[in-house]
Amino acid sequence: MSESSASPYTPLLNAIREPTLPPAFSVVGKVITVVIAVSSISIGSVYFKDCTAQYLIPYYLIVSGASSLLLLALTSLPCGYGGDPPQTSLLLVVSQGLLVLFKTAFFITGNVWIYSIYSPNYMNHEAKNYCHQVLYLYAFWVTTAAYIILGMMIIISCCIVICLFAIWSNIPRGPRLDSVFT
Repeated sequence: MSESSASPYTPLLNAIREPTLPPAFSVVGKVITVVIAVSSISIGSVYFKDCTAQYLIPYYLIVSGASSLLLLALTSLPCGYGGDPPQTSLLLVVSQGLLVLFKTAFFITGNVWIYSIYSPNYMNHEAKNYCHQVLYLYAFWVTTAAYIILGMMIIISCCIVICLFAIWSNIPRGPRLDSVFT
């Protein structure tokens, strides 16, 4: 297709192909994701038997860390058919969607496990409500940080919508009716 016969939608389609974030932000986000995932797997593995108050918290950290690494790998790999731009396979999209659903359900389940034993006994290893301090506080603060980030994203999104609405409402819209009838 020649440049002169390009569709009016071509600029919009080209914008979709461009990354939404600058590469530096993308790399920083991926590095942070890897660090949190690897530390979750490590802490869950090291303190695997050290939480009698809720023995599933180490499992939560290990599985959530591993699933985060898997999702990062699935979203980072160029898995197209070789076209330009590469078309993502249906299998990849479905597997990403299922993994996101699993992570959401597992996150909610982990919330129940973590917050249900707040505040455990950190000192007496023989107590029924004992949980190693590093294990519990790491799980607690990683989960709480996820809520803080989600809340900030919601607030920022609402501010953007309000600003866009304010700008949109101040844009003149053609001739006014009172000037037409006078």
